Amino acid sequence: MGKDAWAPLVEVTRAYQFSAAHRMHNPRFSPADNARIYGRCNNPNGHGHTYRLEVTIRGRVSRQTGHVEGGPTLDAVVRAQVIQRFDRMNLDHLIAPTDGPTSTTEALVALIWRILDGALVTGQLCHLRLEETPSNFFELDRDDCPGRPDRPSRSRPTGARK
Repeated sequence: MGKDAWAPLVEVTRAYQFSAAHRMHNPRFSPADNARIYGRCNNPNGHGHTYRLEVTIRGRVSRQTGHVEGGPTLDAVVRAQVIQRFDRMNLDHLIAPTDGPTSTTEALVALIWRILDGALVTGQLCHLRLEETPSNFFELDRDDCPGRPDRPSRSRPTGARK
């Protein structure tokens, strides 16, 4: 066991907010199909949301610092990698076709997962929750984030759930 194996395994969750606009529109669909599928979210002028993002990392508490590794720098990483990239932006210009057919929040949360998972300590990102509105939110969990007895298994690192 490592030098900090004695320490408890702790989850640290921080919440952030950013605003962005988008138009849900799939160019492969007819105008009528886009209107039927996406409803008012297909408005040609777009619409915006104030998103609330919760980021949970997991790790052992360091004997030297008393923090989970990466915990003290989590805010800086999220601000640099997510907030500065997406705040007050048009998501239609930031979500690529490889992320999804249109700028849904499912595509956005999966993209944010990939960004943060590559920027944080390897394997430390445990859970994301992205609220589009108070009644519409999307969550992702790491498959191999063991020991979460308070939550049912929701292993979806590449999918989302409303």
